[in-house]
Amino acid sequence: MTAPLRTRRLLATVVSCAAAALTLAACGGGAQNVTGDDGRIALTLATVATDSCAQSFIGEKQGIFAAHGIDVTLDVVAGVPELAAAVTSGQADLACSAPTAVASGINQGLPFTMIAPGIEYRKDNPGSFLMTPAGSSITSVSQLAGTTLAVNALNTLPHLSTMAMLQDAGVDPASVTFVNLAFPNIGQALETGQVQSGVLQPPYQDDMEANGGRKLASPYDAVNGGNPFVYTVWFGTKDFAAQNPAAVTAIQEAMAEVSTWSNDPANADTRRAILAGATGQDPAVVARSALSYYGTELTPELIQSQLDLQRRFGTLPKELNAADLITAAPATS
Repeated sequence: MTAPLRTRRLLATVVSCAAAALTLAACGGGAQNVTGDDGRIALTLATVATDSCAQSFIGEKQGIFAAHGIDVTLDVVAGVPELAAAVTSGQADLACSAPTAVASGINQGLPFTMIAPGIEYRKDNPGSFLMTPAGSSITSVSQLAGTTLAVNALNTLPHLSTMAMLQDAGVDPASVTFVNLAFPNIGQALETGQVQSGVLQPPYQDDMEANGGRKLASPYDAVNGGNPFVYTVWFGTKDFAAQNPAAVTAIQEAMAEVSTWSNDPANADTRRAILAGATGQDPAVVARSALSYYGTELTPELIQSQLDLQRRFGTLPKELNAADLITAAPATS
C-alpha cells in the first residue's frame, strides 16, 4: 500500500532562513537517519506540481517507492526558492530542481549534492522551444537582433541556452532585450505584440502552436551539442547522503524504475491522469501536451555542459566539476 500524499505549505520563516544561511546549522537543520527499525525508509520529497518533477507523484501513485521500501511524504511547494529552503532547513530530505540552481547554491556554500536524475533532454524531445506568434515575419533565430524575447526566469537554463543559441546563429545576445515572464504570460505577450518571441514549454507551446505560432528552434539544442543531458535533478545535502547510504541507493533505484515506467508509451494515459491530478490542470490540456523523457542515470557527463554554460555567461563565478556535485549510484556487479 502506498503512503498517503500529504501537501503542506512551507513556513515563511523557513524560506527566510534558507536565504540567509549558508549551512544547515544556521537554520538548525541536520541530517537524520531515515531508516526505521523495521528497515522501511521514510523520506520527505519537496516537489512542484509540474511534469518536470512529476516522478514524485508517479512513484507514489504507482507504488514504486513503496516497493523499494520507501514511505514518502510529498511537500508540494510554490516554486524553486521553496525547494532549496526545504532541503536547507531539513524539512525535506530531497527536492527537485535544475542542476544550474543546485550548482549556484553549492557555489554560495550550501552543502548540496545531486542524487538522482529528473528530465533528460533528447533531441527528439527537447522540452523547450523558442516561438513566434501567428503572423510574425520572423522565421529564423538569425532575425532576432533588436527584438524583445521572453523567458520564464533570467540566468536559468532557458535564458542561458537561448543566449548560446543566439550566438551560434551569429546574433549578439546583448542586441536582444530579455524580459522575465511566467509561462502563461509569455503566450499573452506574444499574442499582443509586447514581445516578438518567447521560450515556451508544454502545454503552453502546444496552445501557441494550435493558434498558429511557429517553433523557431529549441534553445536546449545549444547546450550539449544535441547530445543528452539531465536538466532537472533530485538533490539533498551531503550530510544526508553520508548518513543514509541505504536510502540514497533505494531512491536512486526507485527513481530509475519510475523513469523507465514513465518513458514507456504504454503508460502514457495513466501518466497523464496522474499529472492532471497532481497539477490540477484540465485533463484535456494534459492530453495534448508533450510528456518529458526522464533519465535513468546521473553521470558527470549529463551535467557538466550546463555548468560550462553558466561559466560561459558569467553566472557561475568559478569552475565546478560535475563529478564533485553528484552522489554516485553504487557500482553494479
